[in-house]
Amino acid sequence: MGDSAASSRPSITSDPQDVYGEFRCPLLVLALTTGIAGFVDAFAFLRYGAFVANQSGNAVLLGIGLAGRHAAWPESAASLIAFAAGTGVVSQVRAARSRWSPSLRGLACAVATLALWAVLNVLLHHGRQGGPSRIALAAAGGFAMGALATLFVRTAGITTHITYQSGTVAKIGERVGRWLAGPDNRRKRARQGTFLGLLALICYATGGGIGTVAQQQPLWVPAWGALALSTLSFLVRSRRSRR
Repeated sequence: MGDSAASSRPSITSDPQDVYGEFRCPLLVLALTTGIAGFVDAFAFLRYGAFVANQSGNAVLLGIGLAGRHAAWPESAASLIAFAAGTGVVSQVRAARSRWSPSLRGLACAVATLALWAVLNVLLHHGRQGGPSRIALAAAGGFAMGALATLFVRTAGITTHITYQSGTVAKIGERVGRWLAGPDNRRKRARQGTFLGLLALICYATGGGIGTVAQQQPLWVPAWGALALSTLSFLVRSRRSRR
């Protein structure tokens, strides 16, 4: 999916995977979700030796581990597999017929799985003993981030990612080129996409910095992520407001 221009406002508001259609204050939602992803990703890497959101990083760590240079490769593998499972399960939950909107169901799943991870992080002492506890925690975090990744994939019709920042960087490069050298009728769209990508990237990096500081109190970091994400429930649009 690219950055094709949305033909009209109704088409955006009827898109269940566009943050503009599903949430009020959509730029705040984009900033908060990417910030949370960076926040817990930094924590997980520093405490478990594996990412929970950055699955490109886990794929590399898995290869390094199989070559004998990264002892925490089972944690990376567990997170990668659990992320895919979380995305698959929650995508089906969002697609099911329900009186609740897909965004509300997706958000509830993401908050619930983050809360479960938070509980496990306390019970297993943030993986302090290593081995199976860290693998279980990496899997729990990966599943939660897989659920979060389904929340939206577009902002005003422009592709945006919550957890996949390699894609964000690639899109920024593509959009900057189109902004500087593309046809006039596409430059405005490219400029908007560039700013959205930079917003996501900056918030993810900022979240990573905060997560690095917060991991000094490691028991509660996933709980803080769940609490922050739960505030988005106040920004979900009602079905009536989307009409």
